[in-house]
Order: sequence, then structure tokens, then C-alpha cells
Amino acid sequence: MSSVSNTGDVSGAPHSRLKREVLSSLEVGAQSVAGMAPSAAMAVNVLLVYLAGARGGTWLSTVIALVIMSLVAYAIVVFAGRVTSAGSFYTWVSEGLGDGAGHAAGWGLLLGYICTGMATVIGFALYGSSLISDLGGPNGGLPVEVPLMVVCAGAAIAVSVADIKLSARTALTLEAVSVSIIVALCIAAYVHHGGVIDKAQLTLSSAHFGGIIEGTVLAIFSFVGFESSASLGVEARNPLRSVRRAVMWSCIGVGLFYVIVSYTQILGFAGAHPGFAASTAPLPGLANLTGLHSLVPLIDAGVTVSMFACTLACVNAGSRMLFTVAADGLAPRPLQRTHPRHATPARAILTIVAPMIGVPLLFVILGHPLLAVDGWMGTLATFGFMLAYALVAVAAPAFLRREGTANRTAWITGGAAAASMAFVFWVNWLPQVPHNTLFSPLAFPYTILPYVFFGWTAVGLGSYLLLGRQAAVGRGEQFTVRAVPAAQAVPAGQAVPD
Repeated sequence: MSSVSNTGDVSGAPHSRLKREVLSSLEVGAQSVAGMAPSAAMAVNVLLVYLAGARGGTWLSTVIALVIMSLVAYAIVVFAGRVTSAGSFYTWVSEGLGDGAGHAAGWGLLLGYICTGMATVIGFALYGSSLISDLGGPNGGLPVEVPLMVVCAGAAIAVSVADIKLSARTALTLEAVSVSIIVALCIAAYVHHGGVIDKAQLTLSSAHFGGIIEGTVLAIFSFVGFESSASLGVEARNPLRSVRRAVMWSCIGVGLFYVIVSYTQILGFAGAHPGFAASTAPLPGLANLTGLHSLVPLIDAGVTVSMFACTLACVNAGSRMLFTVAADGLAPRPLQRTHPRHATPARAILTIVAPMIGVPLLFVILGHPLLAVDGWMGTLATFGFMLAYALVAVAAPAFLRREGTANRTAWITGGAAAASMAFVFWVNWLPQVPHNTLFSPLAFPYTILPYVFFGWTAVGLGSYLLLGRQAAVGRGEQFTVRAVPAAQAVPAGQAVPD
């Protein structure tokens, strides 16, 4: 049984209610899957992990990433079965570590969603232009890519404002189609290879420890966004069950898909020249190697729609985070206004999308190549997610202790997850300090991206110190669902034991 408070208007502004209990468990799960963008991740990240030094150990880097993210997922499940909210990590970390830490977690997730959205808007343009070229249109370039970026951002606004149910179903359909194409390609690769065994990969003959660890850092980026269904707590039916299942099963299920596809891509290129490392588009290249030339446009189409689905998921999750923060007075109050007809956080949606399209267009004007900008934004997004993941991992056992529940597993998994996030940040920051030969030194502009992240964090801290004491910080209680024992009735919004 659950209790929800989602009435009234704490700001005095009209239209500040989300539409309640409209999403099925499948639609809630679709948000997490779309946030991970499995098709897009497998089109891009496998090659990046390979080139980072993992080589034949790319599949192992992905397995390690899966284990680490499962630790984070466990911490999320601790909260999701007891309290769920449109504020997700912002609410949860506040429950365990206090309002300041909760604001930091929410601020980190906002950076993650916004920068991931920038990366997927760019990815939509790059793969969309490739698709247009496949179909006989112009051969890419900014005259094609810039309008595609605008189309992606505009369509994301239209769908997310119109209806969260439509948004979830759109994301689910697009990802199902694109994942099916990749599964068919993997089967074709096994047939072409004559089996599923690749001794070079399984024995790690071309891999070394440092390369596998560096590859793990990039493999983790494939998982970020799996938590995004947590932002749909108020809009989901049976939220305490559906959010918990969506987070855990998307992490494990999509993670296993990543392991299989990573292994299969390298297996499919075995013996080919110039080889996997020289392939700029591994999935279309694999289709050509297996004789499935007709799949190339379908693959480009699948990756393109996966990019859009991920953009949509980032808009949905980021806007609801911003909506809840505004309800607590830590962001401009007009951001908590919802659409008068659709009951979606329209103003927060527009605010989230603005940098997703504005920043990439600015870099285009300054003459930077889109592919490079895509990598920069992905790294910044990772920093934001790592901050939020580390905080929620520590907050989970603290929350259980405050509830009087002893859980040694939560302490072990939380500590391991937080340590892993700190390690990931270190490897992405200054691996040459202290001097070592295990990790490669970073090159510009990656050497300055951590300081951009620190700047973002400082702005968030400043806003909390400035507004936190004056704000009626309730961690979005009017948009929160809590577990309530069936035999006990309590006022809406009041915390009770599970």
C-alpha cells in the first residue's frame, strides 16, 4: 500500500500538479531503457572501449562495468521500494544524508541529463545524416546536421510536453526496433564466423590490465541513465514496485545485452582487414562483412531513433528533477508550473532542452567538429552521474540506519559503489598523478573538463547556500509516494517503516 501527496499548489502558481498514476510497469521500464540508449551505446561505445586499451578484453570491461552499476542499482532499489518521487536522487539522498547532499545529487544528475542530451542531439544529427546519405541524399555536413539537431530537440519538446505516456511508448517502440536489428546482426555474425567461440577474446591474449580498467571507465557511460525511471514515481501505477523493477532489470538486462554485443562485434571482425580498430562505424561494417548490406540503412535508422529516444528520456527525467527542485524553492518557482492540459512540467522541459540544442550550436559556430563535441559532453555527463551515484550509494545504508533497519549488504555494496565512482572520476581526471605507466595521460580539452564539472558543482553549492535556508525545503513531498503498511493509516507524505 502507498501514500501520496500531490495536491495543492505550494507556490501559489496555477498548474503545478503532475498527472498521476498513468504509466504501466512496462512504460516505466521504457524510460530506463531509453535513458541507456542501448542501440546508440553499442554503435559507438564498444569501439571507444576497445581503443581505450581494452582490446580483446572489451567484453570483460563491460562485465566489470555491469557489476559496478549493479551495486549502484542495489542502493537505488533500497530507496525505490520505500519512497519514490519526481525528484528521484534529490529526494532519496536528502532522506539519507540531509538536504545539502540531496541537492548535490540532484545537481549532478541535472548535469548528467543535460550533457547526455547534448551528446544524443549531436548523435542524432551524425547518424541521421549518414542515413540520409545511405538513401541517396546529400553526403552529410553542417547544412544537413544542424537542421537535424533542431528537429531532434523540437520533437523531444513536442512529445514530452504532449503526454508522458506517449513519450514512454515512443521510447519503448523505437528501442525495441533498433535492438531487434542488432540482435539479428549478432546472429548473422555467429553464422558467418562458424560459431560463438573466440579464443583470443576468452583468453585475453591481446588485453592488459590497465587497458581493461580504462575501458571499464568508458563502458560505465553505456549504463548511465538506467536510473531515470526513478523520476516517474508519481506518474507510475504501483510506483514502489514498478520503479524498483525498472531500475534493476534495465541495468542487468541491458547490461547483459552490452556484454554479448561487445563480444560479438570483435568476433565478427576477426581476420578482417583493416580490422575492428580501423572501423569508424562498426555495426554497419559488421553488416557488410556478414553479407547483410541491406541492413546498413536499417542500422543507421535504428541508431538514429535510439539517439532520439535517449534525448527524450533525458528531457523527461531532467525536467522532473528541475520541477521538484523548483517546488522546494531552490530554483525559480515558475519552473514548477505544469501544462494546463497535459499536466506535464512544460516550463522545466523547455529549460532543460535549451542547453541541449544551444551549446552544440554554439560549438558549431565556433568551428568545432561535432564528433569531438560529442565526446566532451559525454565525459561531463559521466562526471555528473558519478557524483549522484556515489551519493545515493552512501545514502542508502544511512537511510536504513535512520529507519532502524540493519542491513550489512547495503553498507558493503554502498561502500564498494562509492569507491568505484571515485576511481572512475580519478581515471577520467589526472591518471598521470601520481606518475604511473598503467593509465594514459589525458589530452586537451579533457584535462580541463573536471574543472568545468567543479565549476558546475560550485554553482550548485552556492545556490543551495543562498536559497536553502530561505526555501521551504520539503524534498518535493507534494510529489512523493511512500510505503505504508496495509494495517496502518497515516497522513499523506509522512514517513513510515516499510
